[in-house]
Amino acid sequence: MQPQSPAQLMQDSVIGGNHHTGNVVHNHYHLAQGQQPHEVQTQPEGCGSSGQIEKRELTEAYLLWFFLGLLGGHRFYVGDIGLGVVYLFTLGIFGIGWMADAFLLPNLVQSANKKLALKH
Repeated sequence: MQPQSPAQLMQDSVIGGNHHTGNVVHNHYHLAQGQQPHEVQTQPEGCGSSGQIEKRELTEAYLLWFFLGLLGGHRFYVGDIGLGVVYLFTLGIFGIGWMADAFLLPNLVQSANKKLALKH
């Protein structure tokens, strides 16, 4: 159960991490004085309001590639942070990586969507 507002509950401890079998998260809350417990529905991180996984769209990826590709915008969008940073500092690996990504982008988006689906 997670609090709706900080005034209702005080957080005592948080443990997080990835322990061999997956993500392990522990939140421990105490009721503030005079508050009654209630159930709160939460959604996994990265999910929209309907609980659906937020898919990466090829059209959005190409728009980012065209307008922000030399700065790695499309790489950040598909979750490839490492190459996104490289593109940012080298202007798309001197334009060569940016041009190659025009052909690689469908596979990058597909891989990103598979990773998102596995997380949920």
